[in-house]
Amino acid sequence: MASYEKALSEYDTFDPIRNLWRNVLVVAISDAIKIKSKVLQFSEFYKNKKFYELDYVTLPNRDFDSVCSMSNLDGNLVRKKINKLMKEMEEKNGSDMPEMPWKRLYQSKGINRESDGNYTTMSAL
Repeated sequence: MASYEKALSEYDTFDPIRNLWRNVLVVAISDAIKIKSKVLQFSEFYKNKKFYELDYVTLPNRDFDSVCSMSNLDGNLVRKKINKLMKEMEEKNGSDMPEMPWKRLYQSKGINRESDGNYTTMSAL
């Protein structure tokens, strides 16, 4: 316990209000990262959807800046690092994805071939 107190006194003072707002930022950023990964994974489904969680941490807004200032952090620097992370996620996701991941199996030519008329069903028996 003494080493923890020593670390607090050497580097930073314990400020519960600042820590509360930093935790708010952590939750907002982790929510945005989760949503971004889902959007990248299922891009065709989420193509026309708008996510306010992503906009909150990536676009300039007064609320985000005030939360950052209450956390003793620079809002522009935090936003810049988040945008960099989102861009890296997009680049990483695009490299190993197939060209058309949403193409259904039933759309392939092997399954959707014309019938030759020589099939039996229960109704034909």
